[in-house]
Amino acid sequence: MRTLLRISVFIAAILIVLPLRSEAQLTKARVVYPSVNIQFLPAFVAQAKGIYKEEGLAVELIAVRGAKEGVQALVGGDVQFTTTIGPVLPAIWRGVDLKMLAQMVGMPTFSLIARPEINRVEDLRGKKIGVSFGGMTHALVHDLFKLHGIDPEKGVEYVNIPGSSPKVAALERGIIAAALIAPPTEFKAIQAGFKRVAFLGDLMPDLPFTGLIATSRYIKENPGGVEKMVRAITRATYVASENPEAAISVMGSYLKMSPADAKETYFLIRKSFSPFLTESGLKKMADIVAKSAGMKPTKEPKDYLDLSFLNKVMVQLGRK
Repeated sequence: MRTLLRISVFIAAILIVLPLRSEAQLTKARVVYPSVNIQFLPAFVAQAKGIYKEEGLAVELIAVRGAKEGVQALVGGDVQFTTTIGPVLPAIWRGVDLKMLAQMVGMPTFSLIARPEINRVEDLRGKKIGVSFGGMTHALVHDLFKLHGIDPEKGVEYVNIPGSSPKVAALERGIIAAALIAPPTEFKAIQAGFKRVAFLGDLMPDLPFTGLIATSRYIKENPGGVEKMVRAITRATYVASENPEAAISVMGSYLKMSPADAKETYFLIRKSFSPFLTESGLKKMADIVAKSAGMKPTKEPKDYLDLSFLNKVMVQLGRK
């Protein structure tokens, strides 16, 4: 009887200890993103579908107020990865040693949302536009206005408003006439009476927008963890691209979108989900960011593009 009791206690102890050991063996990683929207769907898919854990990762997704703050957190070592491609470029040009490892979304998912009296982009001449200084909304709106014959420096006035929800609040109060906003906040704005004047994905395709970026030091010191993260994001990006049901489900749970809004948004941007980063695409992004920031690139894409992990992962997944 005592022997059976000892065995039972031993088994119970194993059952308690094993899950703790399993969690302890996971590689921890903190990933920062500037707002809860569709641009980061693969990162949410990887969390919701257990892909991070399957790859041996314990990932903490951290939302910050703006993309610039995310870059600062990465450079300061507070997080291991950031996810916005454009905003890291000025830091790279200033000498920060960062590497781009994979892509999630290959086109801007923002829409230009305007007050009801605005019917065309051209109607915004002389008006106030909400942007996040140092973020992609500031960079992209420059090219949008140039495409429509508006001087991006003198033709409009910019108001620094980090985050999507604050931009909607500024529209409601009449502080600004328009702003670039991504789903799900975009649909809330439209439901509130504002209108979509332009969808940037139609105007600027093949533009690497979100992905996975880390410091060279972290990559050198943690190659195994980096490979796991690249594989997780790559797998999740393919799920987002190839499994509408799963993607739309995550949009509902993580982005708090209604089934109808999630479905409409998903099929609007489905073609943008791809893990592949290219030098030509990064060159386009660099040109946009450089013009809006008033900077001259000091490095070529090949200097900050590291595809070694992605290429290895693609072979492992039978995708290449």
